[in-house]
Amino acid sequence: MKESRYGRSRFSNFLRSNGVYLALAASLLAVGGVAVAGLGQQLFHSPTESSAPPEEQVEQNVTGQPDDRTTTTTITTTTAATTTATTTTTEKAPDLYVLPLSNTVQKPFSVDAPLYSETMGDWRIHTGADFAGSEGQKVKTVARGTVSAVEQDPMWGGVITVDHGVGVVSRYCGVTPSVRVGDQLDVGDSIGTLSTAPCECALPAHLHLEMTVDGQPVDPVAALGLEVRYADTTDE
Repeated sequence: MKESRYGRSRFSNFLRSNGVYLALAASLLAVGGVAVAGLGQQLFHSPTESSAPPEEQVEQNVTGQPDDRTTTTTITTTTAATTTATTTTTEKAPDLYVLPLSNTVQKPFSVDAPLYSETMGDWRIHTGADFAGSEGQKVKTVARGTVSAVEQDPMWGGVITVDHGVGVVSRYCGVTPSVRVGDQLDVGDSIGTLSTAPCECALPAHLHLEMTVDGQPVDPVAALGLEVRYADTTDE
């Protein structure tokens, strides 16, 4: 019994003399426990609970290609189409034939049926076409050619003959000539001025034009193929 009391007394004295140290030790143990607990939580924390930044979404691909999550920047260069306007200038082909005077025919070509001659007072064939004009008006060659004859005829007045080659010949009657035999003519060149054909002097001023092909008389209007008008009898 005495020993028991003595032991308790010694333990009490130990606590009184070492109480401060014991309290400090207890505090250190408490702090250490908290740290260990915290470390344990970090060590055993589930990876699925980590707060990783959300993955950035790639815009939906509208081209139909699979999404490989790679953002590709495509630079499209648009080249403006340049249209070169080509202006084609069509030059008018040179005339092969022209009318010798006006486009009005007073009396047509007729070798199948005789026509009445106001000057001669009878019916006769008409081997040319009479183109209306005015006295002194320039007469033109109907096509390129060479002057083969210049003469004065008692029936037809001044007569100029032009050889156009390939068998085509034109003969201009009732003209005061300005050309000579051998002259080279271009289409539409002036060969003289309009005067009078004595055998047709009863008609208004006109050019009597004859044309032959291989020596055979042809209708000058048909041979030239140009547009003309035929005068009415009231025009005479």
